[in-house]
Amino acid sequence: MKAVVVKEVGLLDIQDVPEPEPNDDEIKVKIAYAGICGSDPKLVDSKGPSPRLDGAIGWPKKMTPKPGGVRILGHEASGTIVKIGKDIKGDFKIGQHVAMNFKNYCGACYYCANGMQHFCQRAAMFWGLMAEYAVFKESLVFPLPEDLPLDVGAFLEPVSVAVHTLDIARMKVGDSVIITGGGTIGLLILQLAIKSGASKVLVSEPIAEKRKLAKQFGADVVVDPLKENLLDISNNLTDGKGFNICFEASGIPSIARQLILLAEARGNIVWAATYPGGLDVGVPIEYMYFRELTIHSVFLSPYSFPRAVQMLPKLDLKPLITVYPLEEVVKAFEAHKRGKDVKIMLQP
Repeated sequence: MKAVVVKEVGLLDIQDVPEPEPNDDEIKVKIAYAGICGSDPKLVDSKGPSPRLDGAIGWPKKMTPKPGGVRILGHEASGTIVKIGKDIKGDFKIGQHVAMNFKNYCGACYYCANGMQHFCQRAAMFWGLMAEYAVFKESLVFPLPEDLPLDVGAFLEPVSVAVHTLDIARMKVGDSVIITGGGTIGLLILQLAIKSGASKVLVSEPIAEKRKLAKQFGADVVVDPLKENLLDISNNLTDGKGFNICFEASGIPSIARQLILLAEARGNIVWAATYPGGLDVGVPIEYMYFRELTIHSVFLSPYSFPRAVQMLPKLDLKPLITVYPLEEVVKAFEAHKRGKDVKIMLQP
């Protein structure tokens, strides 16, 4: 079968690789659409993600990618079931439309037993979705509504991250919200925040096409942070109080820090992006103390996939999609790096 392979550091290639066959406890899926995640170019360039830090605890070794290792990319996808292992217990059918998670949790380690499955110490990764076929454990396969287009279904993993982000924010009806970054996660957070009862939403994004989408999806104010004063506009919108909830989805460390100054007293700041390794963000401790601010981070999306499936038909996702044939993966990654497209998908 054809698959997108990291041939060497910084170099993608389409190669013929053996077609996978499912074990008795696995399901084989013919991939319809595979999304390019913001982390994928970093994997190609062997720059991350690498969450293991010197002295840090609780990080599974399997999370660390093998620098320069040959591997098939992709962890966001939808498709059609073509083969079912004999030990599968769920009501799955050949021809059924599904979307998939990529991380299989052991269910028995300390973290799995304490409601933190995304930190599982023995998790197995089911990467390799930028290909014609892939296999998955039963727990990673989620049936899609029959009338849901498969390109929309391929949003399941990023939508699950946005759902988890809203969980972490503990947003209340009537809260004011700022979102920095109008990429996939930022625009998904925008739609979910509005549906969760946000009273005012500001989106800060330097790319005009993405600001236009944010306005289309219901943002009250959109800001070009390269040309406009975000602090002044935020003060005007919130009567100088700041925002109840501050979502950072740009992946820029200086913006992550800036949100501390844009939060209302007792506000929640949620860093919902991936950031360059080895950098620290200076936090004004005394300022945090006097305003009782809280900073959260987002890592994956535990216990969020079933709810994300329910939300897929409720979200406006078609305007976010740009499709490239699998064979044009290099061109697709170049377009992703330019940043004007929101969600680029590969179609085998």
